[in-house]
Amino acid sequence: MTTSTVPGTAGRWAMAPDRAVFLSRVINILALFGLILVLAGSLHLQFGVGEQPCPLCIVQRSGMIGLAVGPMMNLLWGMSPRNYALSILAAVVGAAGSTRQILLHIADPNDPGYGPEVFGWHLYTWAFVTFLVGIVGCTMLILWQAPFRAGDRGVLKDPGLMRPIVTGMVIWLSIMVSLWVTFDLIAVGASVIPECGLGPCPDDPPDTAGVADPGGWVAVMSVGLIAAVIAAVVERRWRTKEKAQA
Repeated sequence: MTTSTVPGTAGRWAMAPDRAVFLSRVINILALFGLILVLAGSLHLQFGVGEQPCPLCIVQRSGMIGLAVGPMMNLLWGMSPRNYALSILAAVVGAAGSTRQILLHIADPNDPGYGPEVFGWHLYTWAFVTFLVGIVGCTMLILWQAPFRAGDRGVLKDPGLMRPIVTGMVIWLSIMVSLWVTFDLIAVGASVIPECGLGPCPDDPPDTAGVADPGGWVAVMSVGLIAAVIAAVVERRWRTKEKAQA
């Protein structure tokens, strides 16, 4: 038994491997940049405004970092379903933290919620939406097989405009995460006993004095500028080395 197809039907919907890889890279870059902005905003709230993260906030922030790992690995070393799977797992953990916090605050009708509102929703609600979008988006990208079949090896093996962009974003994210972890460890070590004693810490910790509203954004964006300079220097060295080996 044979099957017949309409001539040109497959070619009409097929996408060239190079174009599929390029499009998937653009999607991953946009996703990574969006997550970097989310984390930058959370750091601004903590160190600029002085709003200290609650335990569930830290779970959600960690979930955002884990969600960014998939796009970062895809861009650096090539598209893989496993990278998307890591992001989905991180998003599930983060969404669980968001759901828990949402339920805690809606249980009491008189509870005003914790933290500022953006367009009428608290940040933990927006975090849940972000995790949900991440899960759905990663699932759809796993179903798109063309970039996986193309044998993409990542931007590190493909000199071009995307390589310094991705390098700068990865450095930016790494610096922010390192600073957050370092400062939080110092802050926790210095304040957890005076604030919590020997019992559990409060779900809604008290605010502290930040560096003022514009100062937080200036600090976060300065980190991005430093990352861009480092990426430019690294890219120049890579190109010099590649020319020498050619």
